[in-house]
Amino acid sequence: MKAPTKDFILNPSQERLTELIWQDAQAENILAYGPARSGKTAAFCANIANRMMMYPGTTHGIFRRTRRAAMFHLFKGTFPEVMDMLFPGYLDNPAVKVNSQDGTITFHNGSRVVFDGIDPNDIERILGPQYATAWINECNEVDDYSAVDALASRMADTAPLTNPQTGKLILDQNGEKIMCRPLMLFDCNPDLKSDWDHRCFVDKVNPMSGKPWKSPKAWRRCFLPSKDNEHNLAAGFINRLEERYDGSPAMEERFLKGMWRDDNPDALFRKKMFKYCEEKPHSFFTRIVVGVDPSGGAGNNSDYTGIVAVGLGIDGIAYVLEDDSVQGISSEKWAQRVVAVYDKWKADLVVAERNYGGDMVATTIKSARRNIEPKLVTASRGKIIRAEPVQQQYIKGKVIHMGDFKELEAQMCDYKPGTKKSPDRMDALVWALTELLNLNGDKTAPIGIWKAPTNLWG
Repeated sequence: MKAPTKDFILNPSQERLTELIWQDAQAENILAYGPARSGKTAAFCANIANRMMMYPGTTHGIFRRTRRAAMFHLFKGTFPEVMDMLFPGYLDNPAVKVNSQDGTITFHNGSRVVFDGIDPNDIERILGPQYATAWINECNEVDDYSAVDALASRMADTAPLTNPQTGKLILDQNGEKIMCRPLMLFDCNPDLKSDWDHRCFVDKVNPMSGKPWKSPKAWRRCFLPSKDNEHNLAAGFINRLEERYDGSPAMEERFLKGMWRDDNPDALFRKKMFKYCEEKPHSFFTRIVVGVDPSGGAGNNSDYTGIVAVGLGIDGIAYVLEDDSVQGISSEKWAQRVVAVYDKWKADLVVAERNYGGDMVATTIKSARRNIEPKLVTASRGKIIRAEPVQQQYIKGKVIHMGDFKELEAQMCDYKPGTKKSPDRMDALVWALTELLNLNGDKTAPIGIWKAPTNLWG
């Protein structure tokens, strides 16, 4: 039995965004930006659903950097949740086709929405249809603006505005049809002022040529603050967010204030160093390591316990598989999280920093799983010095992120000497990659040992 649905009620900033979509005749590109959990994704899902209803037979695209992310977060997540609030039971109607194989939903009136990734290396896959709406969710995860530019060339689908209840055309005051205006929609938690989203919507210039837009009013943006969406959030969520990001300027600007920031000139890692890929099968990896950076205590004001899994592929590339870092729980609880990540990825080793608690770290992990013998490492050098060999691997393209790790990446790009907040996620990553790639020169490290696939005979 399904849980009872709640009504979808627009908050004030979502109302402003919706007015831009439906009333601003000059807008062709609309950016919704702001802090975490401000209602950007839900608002765009609702507006695309209504455009599908009111413009029969049109095609719409919902994209993220990878198809996996689009399917998990949107096709299976927010879009059906919003549909259930707007039109309860509609997606269960036999006249509606939900196809999880090709990532499409087709409404009873022939309108169709496609969920996919916007990979510059495989852009042709999404350039077949013409779109009435194309929305790039978490748009600043897409580094290559040329992919956005290519998608813009497909914004040509249209149809007359129709009353979804009666099927009759809705005419303007002159008795003329009201045609669908193709729109590109974008949303993000702002990051760097050098990113293409800031260049397009704030600087109002083409990020590829640097020339001003000829039609600047076609590029509109709308700020959505989290406080407008408090009625949809758990009690105390914003207060906990403030505590969580206190002392981390990059995280605070991006996820709490929702504003762009200048590049950190002293940061060891830069956003352009990060490369991404779709999910790969477990048999692709020859060795998997879970890195752990234990916190010095429990409670909401404590540091996070960094828990990051990395794997060495048969191609010799290191892949970041998961960031399951956690705050405010006991050592017994974080040890259980470490074991869960270890089991999920069928890891070969746990490597953990021993500075907090010494051998107690190993005892805590072994109490959660007796047959795990963690390798303890000592932070005898500064964080920057430890991280430099890892930075070099990123520069050489030897590390790829297999997923969305916004908080880990923000911490990596924010950290510099003297930073008050402990880079717990980054530390766990550095320990794991140092072990996986033998960056400390340990001749005994079992690098590149083949892990036999278990499914050779089906």
